[in-house]
Amino acid sequence: MINRRFQHLRFSSTDRAILKNIAIITPLSLIGRAGTLLIYGVLATWFGINQWMDFLYYHWGIAIFLSEVLSSASAYSVLIPMLAAERSKSHDDANACLKAIFSIYLVCMPIVCCVLAALSYFVSLFFLTQPNLTVKGVVGIVGGFGLLTMSTSIRWLFKAVLDAYQCFHLPAIMQGLRVPVVIGLIYVLKQPLGIYSIVWALIAGELLQVGILFGVCRFSLKMYGLFDVANLRHNWQTYTKIKQFLRKCALLMGAAVSAGLNPVVDRGMGATLGGGAVSKLDYAFKLCAIPESVTGVIFPVLLSHWSVLSADANVQLLRQSVWKGIIATVAFVGPLILAFYYFRTTIVALVYGHGVIAETALHHVSSLFGIYLIGTLLRLVSRLLIRAHLALQNVKFVFSATLIRTIFNPFLNLIFMKFWGLDGIALSTVLLSVPVTAYIGIAFWIVSQRRG
Repeated sequence: MINRRFQHLRFSSTDRAILKNIAIITPLSLIGRAGTLLIYGVLATWFGINQWMDFLYYHWGIAIFLSEVLSSASAYSVLIPMLAAERSKSHDDANACLKAIFSIYLVCMPIVCCVLAALSYFVSLFFLTQPNLTVKGVVGIVGGFGLLTMSTSIRWLFKAVLDAYQCFHLPAIMQGLRVPVVIGLIYVLKQPLGIYSIVWALIAGELLQVGILFGVCRFSLKMYGLFDVANLRHNWQTYTKIKQFLRKCALLMGAAVSAGLNPVVDRGMGATLGGGAVSKLDYAFKLCAIPESVTGVIFPVLLSHWSVLSADANVQLLRQSVWKGIIATVAFVGPLILAFYYFRTTIVALVYGHGVIAETALHHVSSLFGIYLIGTLLRLVSRLLIRAHLALQNVKFVFSATLIRTIFNPFLNLIFMKFWGLDGIALSTVLLSVPVTAYIGIAFWIVSQRRG
């Protein structure tokens, strides 16, 4: 009786493959995540908290937001399940589909990034305190982050190709290799260029990754002609999969806009509370990336394997794998989050307490960090369940789920800011994680039951 009850928790061949890839990828990816946190620590030490850094962090956040909308939360998530289906037919079908997708991105991405970067600057004029920068300086920062958005979006497409073929190692390694390049360039250029050195160092780190990943896709996976602009019209007319790809991307872009608007709204509303508020939110939220990295690094592995199960119509095994993933997340990340909450003051002092930031500001960052940690576990579970929905190509639901947070977040911010100030913004983020996670979990159970 007991063996039958717990039979679904035994490791299948898919589970063993997932665990093997996770065991290899996790330490490599954590190096890259730790390196990203190190970059923030270096910036806090060398540049501190001021209006100039608020301006830079705002547009850096916009660049991250746009890259998520254009690639990491849309094209990446659509491309992996689609390639899993195309690869089941032949390598040539997958290669032909990719040629059309990359050609469209090469033509459209520069225009879209320039327009959106300029739009983000004009929006910031209404609520963000503008530092004393020259016109050339503003163009350098805004235009630089537009170029960063374009290069990051292209990198995510190459990463999607390698992850779809379950070549997880190189993208994970590249995230770590970029860190000494970025920090080294900032150190060399910070005297002559000041804060502008941050922008161009980040661009150099992205271009390094794009060049190497492109070479691997071209030669190792034998995917030639990925940027076949000359045959763009032929590609568009020939492959109906491209139209399907664009429709799903549009839905996920809408979901990414809804999700990405929340930190943008938080920064904008936080900017009304005085100088340095945006930087404090960023410094606190980036520290949450440490426990989130434990599961965040395995999401590409899970999406790739779950997409294969969905393509093979093995929904029951997919449902069991998702359930095991939730149990593992709670069991391993829960104690880590509790430890981080207990030592939050020490962690903030260790990461940010070696530069020009005042002790009172560090204490406030520690308070914000503690509030964000309370909702971290629910955010991780919801992100895992979203990958399960993407494997089922249930992109319409992902869009609807993000609307809950987008609609209620500004209203909760306004209410809580009146009582707790900047801490109220972090508190509203935590409280919204409860209904969102419940909604995503119930919907996955219903959809998987129908398809199973």
